Amino acid sequence: MRQSIPLYLLACFLLAAGGPLETNKRQLDSGTYVTDISQCPSVAPRTTPPKSVHDLRPDDFSVAMAVGDSITAGAFAQGINRENLLLNFVEFRGLSYAGGGDAGAITVPNIIKHYNKTLIGASKGVNLGIELCFGPLCPIGPVGWNQPVDQLNAAQSGALASNLLHEVRDYLVPQVKAAGIAANRFKYLSFQIGSNDLCQLCLAADALLGPGTQSDFETNIRETLEYVRKNIPNTLVNLFGVFQVSQIYGLTLNEPYCQQLIPNVTHYNLECTCALFSGEVGEFTRSRMDKLQGQYNTALKKIVADYKKKNYNDFAVIWQPPEVPLGRYPIESLIASIPARQPINALQRGSGID
Repeated sequence: MRQSIPLYLLACFLLAAGGPLETNKRQLDSGTYVTDISQCPSVAPRTTPPKSVHDLRPDDFSVAMAVGDSITAGAFAQGINRENLLLNFVEFRGLSYAGGGDAGAITVPNIIKHYNKTLIGASKGVNLGIELCFGPLCPIGPVGWNQPVDQLNAAQSGALASNLLHEVRDYLVPQVKAAGIAANRFKYLSFQIGSNDLCQLCLAADALLGPGTQSDFETNIRETLEYVRKNIPNTLVNLFGVFQVSQIYGLTLNEPYCQQLIPNVTHYNLECTCALFSGEVGEFTRSRMDKLQGQYNTALKKIVADYKKKNYNDFAVIWQPPEVPLGRYPIESLIASIPARQPINALQRGSGID
């Protein structure tokens, strides 16, 4: 696992840099940063194979997988299209930072593939429609995916933490088995969830039990990870923290970009109920979002620590802090469509929200 975190940092470089590089290379700290992964040197072949998931380099991964919500599904990843309204409601799966494999897209699978040309599993192309799964409003069983496009990217737009087991049990694991992927091959799994939970279940921050609470969220994550561990051995899970989604209220309020499809109509974050209102009510619900975000991240870090203690040879979970200051980015780099809550390709290049 020694090179797993540097791999993520490489994927997130453009986000940290805050924009495109002016020169072909820029020196930051002691590293050399480039504008394209193809400029990075390959690594020398191993003299001995890796002993476990704790001894991996980027070129050891031969399978890329992903679970999550609409950002991982690549929904609205190209921004608002006023010329063709239908293109505002599709999933650009191949551009997904976490699971996409379109040529030229800056994604984690494409970065890994630079080091291992035989990598499989990345989603490619476009789904002409949204693969919706939102809490109880979710197809039952192995339906709702477009396998030729999705490949091993099981993410579904609108997903809550309670939907992740469905993504893994009904699609990801069956697809891995159908593809005949050997158990001894090392797999990378991007795992990001929680933003929709914050948007719809923020009042759970003050509850001890029930949907959306910290304990419920933690249970859903643990059940999903255990299902992966038992059914897809030799997997390294890259577990992303939950972002401070409440910032979208100030970021999008009265923003002209968000009114392009419906001019002269006051913009609201309709998809994110807890970030919808102004005044004292809105301040209260957004404060609950922030409180719940902290609770969720506490639960996620606890899960990572627990797996570290268990020290399985064929399964590990690593933590990626949610250090994405949404309020510091231009609206065009974060917002793609009404209700203005999806990151477009500029942010897809590093990390994102849903």
